[in-house]
Amino acid sequence: MPAKRRTALLSGTVVDGSGDAPFVGDVIVADGRIEAVIPLSSRPATGYDAEAVDAAGFVVAPGFVDIHCHSDLTRLTYPDAESRITQGITTEVIGNCGMSAAPTGGDAAGLAEVIATIDVTPDQARPWASVAEWLAVLDSSPSAANVAALVGHGSARHAAAPGRGTQLTPAELTALVAEVDAALDAGCVGVSLGLMYAPGESAARDELSAVADVVARRDSLLAAHLRDYDARALDDSIAELTAIAGDARVQVSHLRATHADGRFAETLAGLERLREGQDLAADCYPYTAGHTTLLQLLPSEVRAAGPAAALTLGPETLAQLLREAGWEADQIIVMKAAATPGAVGMSPAAHPDPWGWLAHTLVANDALVDVAVESGSAADVDLALQTGWVTIGSDGTALSAGHRTSAPHPRSWGTFPAAFRRMRALGVTLPSAVRRMSVASAERIGVPSGLRAGLPADIVVFSEEELDSRATFAAPAQPSAGIRDVFVNGIAVRRNGAATGARPGRLRRKEHAL
Repeated sequence: MPAKRRTALLSGTVVDGSGDAPFVGDVIVADGRIEAVIPLSSRPATGYDAEAVDAAGFVVAPGFVDIHCHSDLTRLTYPDAESRITQGITTEVIGNCGMSAAPTGGDAAGLAEVIATIDVTPDQARPWASVAEWLAVLDSSPSAANVAALVGHGSARHAAAPGRGTQLTPAELTALVAEVDAALDAGCVGVSLGLMYAPGESAARDELSAVADVVARRDSLLAAHLRDYDARALDDSIAELTAIAGDARVQVSHLRATHADGRFAETLAGLERLREGQDLAADCYPYTAGHTTLLQLLPSEVRAAGPAAALTLGPETLAQLLREAGWEADQIIVMKAAATPGAVGMSPAAHPDPWGWLAHTLVANDALVDVAVESGSAADVDLALQTGWVTIGSDGTALSAGHRTSAPHPRSWGTFPAAFRRMRALGVTLPSAVRRMSVASAERIGVPSGLRAGLPADIVVFSEEELDSRATFAAPAQPSAGIRDVFVNGIAVRRNGAATGARPGRLRRKEHAL
């Protein structure tokens, strides 16, 4: 039998992800798993038969778990996961907002329309139809980071009943439930809803509740992009979700308030009350600007009808609707517009007729336009970051620095370091900040995380004082400061601040949960 491959991270400040107090000690890794976590006072006099890594002066913590991202396709295009690894993310959860890259229902082109907002690598091959086939491709494609998958309700609905409006027939609803069950059988860790995106936006309540019933029966997670994040509608949107969810474990995705009006603290207090009787949590990111499709700025009845119907309104009507949406032109930046690449990175405020320009850009791109919108308040972001049951999720994507198909939001590259820096400034303790960036999210989806013997050795070594984001809208593809080493399944994917080229990431199926 070959000797174990062992690494000893020595004399680091161990923050194990449990929330317990840090201590100086050693973390021993063998064959991809944590063999032992040993306080310095208990270090054996003979030392360890292992490769020594001096971690003195650094925090040794569980690799960060991104509970909300959209690397469904980019994980395959950019297997080095540069935007993930350089900020300490070792596991990302894909398939959010009702959109996953499978099932296709045998209509890959139709699904591409359903998931257009997350599809920033349109040339990526998609050799699958079922969720099981998709997960098999993810599992067999080497990557620097681990991945776990939700199945999107919108994708499952497309497979079960393509092109349907509000009400499914009983047979179609049965087919939808079967698609969700099959996805969970294949290893998905839960289901996501996109209540602001077609087709979830127009789905009937009984359909959504039927999906939630499957999630509850299978003890999985129900993650949801709410129907409306406008501060004036946020509480009603949360009430709708919790009513739909029934007994399912609920995750409110990217909790925030647009058109902030000072009532976000009341919203959080309302969620606290709901948590007394329901398994409910949320995630957030440390930015006031969101990133979505331009269609989402249009009225609900327009976007729910789908892109083709919206385009029939013509540029003048679209411009008027955009003008009336309640945003200022200088709050908007175009992030994806493949047919008019010169528009990417531009604000409509730079044009004499901003709304007309934006409408023509939408038409020229067959409605496939993404925008970043400055839409929240820093005070609300701080409230979320101070809330112990709110974990960190980037809403970003695995990318390389050479990605050019779209303009990345800085959250793809800098969410976790930026959240850490802000949480610490707000008085969140080091153990709590680390837990909310790692183990707390892993527990929501039932995958392993933490510095404990027997668990996968997903570890980040960072400087507590230096950890911060360098990513900006002007220059988003920037590695974070302060991340020295990152280990995935015991293999260094980043060492002394540089990528190693290793791709030891694996798919975390539900049966692998600990």
